[in-house]
Amino acid sequence: MAQYQLATLDLSTRLQLTLEMLPPRETRGWGRVTALAAEYQLSRIWLYALRARGRAALLAVLAPQTPGPRPAVTTLPLDAAFIQRALAILATQRGTVRGIQQGLDLLFQAPRSVGHISQTLTALGAQAAVHALRAALRVPVPVLAEADEILQGRQPCLTVVAGRSCLVLNLAPAAARDSTTWGVTFLDLPARGVQCQDLASAGGAGIRAGAAAAPWAVPLRADLCHLLHAAWRVGQRLERQAYQALHLAERARRAVAEAQAAQRRRGPKPPPRKPWPSPPTICSSGCWARYARPWNRAA
Repeated sequence: MAQYQLATLDLSTRLQLTLEMLPPRETRGWGRVTALAAEYQLSRIWLYALRARGRAALLAVLAPQTPGPRPAVTTLPLDAAFIQRALAILATQRGTVRGIQQGLDLLFQAPRSVGHISQTLTALGAQAAVHALRAALRVPVPVLAEADEILQGRQPCLTVVAGRSCLVLNLAPAAARDSTTWGVTFLDLPARGVQCQDLASAGGAGIRAGAAAAPWAVPLRADLCHLLHAAWRVGQRLERQAYQALHLAERARRAVAEAQAAQRRRGPKPPPRKPWPSPPTICSSGCWARYARPWNRAA
């Protein structure tokens, strides 16, 4: 019976079997697979599977690659062997720059110089100090926040300012000014210790949607400019209504005055006027004197 796993089947034997199986049937000869299976006590199915794995490995190696530098590897396999190696290496290292350098080389095969490690630690320390200072700067009382959108060219800048003290609570450029971006900004304020009593905004659609989407119980109000603009519209409408009421009142007063005034008596109608006589005409016999005098008297 064929043995499927042999201890004597080393790497060189596997390579030789793969090279024997890679040529087509016409090249390797009829019955060659059966002879190899009988010689090494293997099954023909295993030999064909070895041939498929060898062909796939050769195609992966010899396939055309993308020109240019290879992208950096950003994944790390966290298997049992890597964890054991990390434990063994970290147990021997100390908190020094040399120890960090040796640990990077042994764990990640990423050698770095001592100066690079020292500069990186100094920059990280400065960033940690800035974060600690921001965490210490907390507003003790609720603020009257005012939100607005400042456009720097075509890039929006989300701005949140305390109304009473003019303290800048948020001033950061953003890729968009939609509800998601404003919602994240409003959620970041309580995380930094800023409590808002209310929020005044310019009435932008992104600000309103972001304030509605953020899970906080802060009323949203319009700012003074928009309040005055809305009040001006209301005042204009009330002014038109007042002028219309005054016009109707004046017409009613005149109607009442005309109704209460004394009626004037009308005299007799004048007699109709007589029409003027038509001008005389000269007849064919020349009788002009007969009709000329009466017409002259009438004139």
